[in-house]
Amino acid sequence: MSGDPGNAAPGALEVVRRFVDTHDLYNGHDALGDVEAATAWLAGEGLLSGGRPMTARDLSALRRLRDALREMAAANTLNEQPPRAAVDAFNDVTAPHAASVRLDVWQGSMVATARPREDGPGGVVATLAAAVHEAVLTQTWTRLKSCGNPECRWLFYDQSRNRTARWCSMRACGSIVKARRYRDRQRRRAANAP
Repeated sequence: MSGDPGNAAPGALEVVRRFVDTHDLYNGHDALGDVEAATAWLAGEGLLSGGRPMTARDLSALRRLRDALREMAAANTLNEQPPRAAVDAFNDVTAPHAASVRLDVWQGSMVATARPREDGPGGVVATLAAAVHEAVLTQTWTRLKSCGNPECRWLFYDQSRNRTARWCSMRACGSIVKARRYRDRQRRRAANAP
């Protein structure tokens, strides 16, 4: 629901956030709706360059990866372990696609970056997997969350000090869900009143 720039994640994790949000549940739009749309979106994001053309099978794998990442981010929102099925799906999709690690020295420090070993759709998967790997290592992964509004589920980066944010936007989704809960409580009270 919210394309708020304040939801942006740091570094390569932002690519993961934007990839998952290609399926805008609130507005019913899917940038990975078909092979042509997916190719255009991925190329526009700089994720897809060269390599073999995308197939329906590649698109299916990308959607499966997107769903797994959303479920894993939803677990972060609830401060829970990710569902085993989502982790298994992530591993199944990413396993065939490798990234190589490149070391550099920058401003006197060692820097490591993972780069896909292939172009095309497999390179996209490897890039996303490398970004998740980096986020887990830097402990930023648990801050990538899925909005608590079931009609939205937009991914956002929790920048709160205590890591307890639940909404992509408090003004929009937070207010909607809290108002809905309030009305439900009022109805239950009225139904239970003598």
